[in-house]
Amino acid sequence: MIWVAGKFQYPNLTPFPGVDLCLHNSQVKSWADLQGDEFVVIGGYESGMDAAANLVALGKEVKVLDRAGTWANPDPDPSISLSPYMLQRIELCYSTGRLELIGNVAIEDVQVVPGGYAVYSEYNKWVTSTQPILCNGFEGSLKQIAPLFNWSEGHIGLTDEDESTSTPGLFVVGPSVRHGNVIFCFIYKFRQRFAVVANAIAHRLGIDPVPLDIYRQEGLFLDDLSCCDNDCLC
Repeated sequence: MIWVAGKFQYPNLTPFPGVDLCLHNSQVKSWADLQGDEFVVIGGYESGMDAAANLVALGKEVKVLDRAGTWANPDPDPSISLSPYMLQRIELCYSTGRLELIGNVAIEDVQVVPGGYAVYSEYNKWVTSTQPILCNGFEGSLKQIAPLFNWSEGHIGLTDEDESTSTPGLFVVGPSVRHGNVIFCFIYKFRQRFAVVANAIAHRLGIDPVPLDIYRQEGLFLDDLSCCDNDCLC
């Protein structure tokens, strides 16, 4: 079995009290449908910045609150920092004067107040007339089959062929795959592991794996993780 159920259907909806007052970005069908002129976005990674970019493009005033201030992380690996494309979008949005980035704040509560909502950190409060946009990521689909894996520090144990270390025959493909410090959470990264899984299954079933050679030629057969240093050249 190959588990490739992804994350989007499983948003993280339990990060702090009052989260039920927020609108998770996965629940937004069109940013143009949101009424109001000002918004607070909770979370500054890819989904939070995508929300901010879309809202600013619609002429909205946007505050982004983030625990770490991800936009300032210089790491070249977009599994840890913002992707180059997203940084370009945010630079353009910031130049409009309608985007405010507020880092190093951990949100602890959201409450209804007269005229809207209040978003609280330990020392600060931000009031908005519109429903706060929650962009804190996803729990992921692996929680559906959690007992079938060995877990360590919130991550599943996988062999070099992306097979569960506790359930033989169960392979994982997608953004939950990681090996040590190498994280495959972006599509262009985790698709490099498709052929690795296919190759493993082909050998076990006695199927000729030669058709997979084209993947290696195109740089989509990543079985040597030693190339994946901090520059993410792989």
